[in-house]
Order: sequence, then structure tokens, then C-alpha cells
Amino acid sequence: MNTDQLIEMLASEAAPVSRPLSSARRVVLWAAVALLCVAIGLAHFGVRSDIADAWRTTDMMLRVVLLASIAWLAVLTAFRLSVPGEDARAWPRLWPLTMLLVLVTVGAAEVFYAAAVGDAGAPMRAWTCARKVAFTGAVPAVLAIVLILRAAPLEPAWAATLGVLAAGAAGALTSELACPIRTPMHILLWHILPVAVSAGIGLAVGNAVLAWSRRALNRRRGV
Repeated sequence: MNTDQLIEMLASEAAPVSRPLSSARRVVLWAAVALLCVAIGLAHFGVRSDIADAWRTTDMMLRVVLLASIAWLAVLTAFRLSVPGEDARAWPRLWPLTMLLVLVTVGAAEVFYAAAVGDAGAPMRAWTCARKVAFTGAVPAVLAIVLILRAAPLEPAWAATLGVLAAGAAGALTSELACPIRTPMHILLWHILPVAVSAGIGLAVGNAVLAWSRRALNRRRGV
């Protein structure tokens, strides 16, 4: 087979390739679905009865701002890491993790302060808030992973970690708006720590995807 015949054969077998969504469109799509899931979660669990008073407290406002910032920055960075040629510098991916660290630190500080001056609350009270996080965050987490895999992530572990972290933060927003319990121990264990756990789940998923892709590459190479 000469070169011309090879070119004709390859051209005849070529199929149309659809252009993948840009990272910005992926973020908009994910954010719309995440907001819809938060709304569904609030419709299912109900908005906390003291929401008018809770909005006036500094601690709740700080948590809501941090959770929204974590979700936005995490999913934005995740989708940028899943598109070759996008900005993949190291420092942007650290911002969501830094804000998560701030969130955990603030929650832990409130527990220590409350324990020192009074009652920090019961650790196991109303553990079902973790169910609220999972209920709301499940669909955004799956959507993030699907959108990442449909691209070409050069760093699937990082992309999946941040994508699922964003979903966990969206789920925690539902707990903040639906749960009336204000004790610091409950908030730390069942509103904040599930967000950190979601990052660990994303890391495990990313490592599994990375291992699978390496095995598939080795099979194609005949290794």
C-alpha cells in the first residue's frame, strides 16, 4: 500500500468529531445542575425555621461564603485541568483546598471556644445531616466526573478531587440552609467534615481513573 492509498483509507474511515465543551461552559452547566440539586434538597428537607435569624449571624454567613467559594473555585479548576492547553499552573488548585482548611479551622476553633466557655454540643446529635450532603451532592459529583472523563484530563486525580470537593461543598450548603442545629460540634462533624471527606472520595476516584487509563495504555502497547 502506497502513501496515497493509505491516506484515502484513513480519510474514508474518519468520522465527524464533535467539539468538546469549553471549561467555562462546563462550569456553567455544572453550577446550574448543582443549584437545582440544592433547591431540590431544600424542597425535600425544608428550610430551617430560624433562617431569618440565622442569616444575621456572622458564623453562618462565613460558612456559606466559604462553601460557595470552595464549590466555585474547585469546579472551575477541575474543568480547567481536564482540558489540555488550559491554565494548569499549580497554585490555582490550592485555593479551594486553602479555603477548605480555613473552613475546618474556623469550625474547630468554634468547638474549642464553646467547650471552654460552655457546651459545644453532642457529637452524634442529628447525624442525618450527612445524608443531606450526600443527597444533594451525589448528582453534581457524578456530573463532575462525567464531564472530566469526557474531556482529556492530564491530571485526573487532581481534577476528580476538586470536582467531587465542589459537589460536597454544594451538599453542605443544603445542610446549612436546612438544619436548625447551631451547636459547634454538630456543625463541625456533620456540616464541615463531610466536605473534606468528599475531597478524599474524589482523590480515590481520580487515582482509580489514572490506574485504569495506564492499564488501557499498556494493553494497547502490548505490555
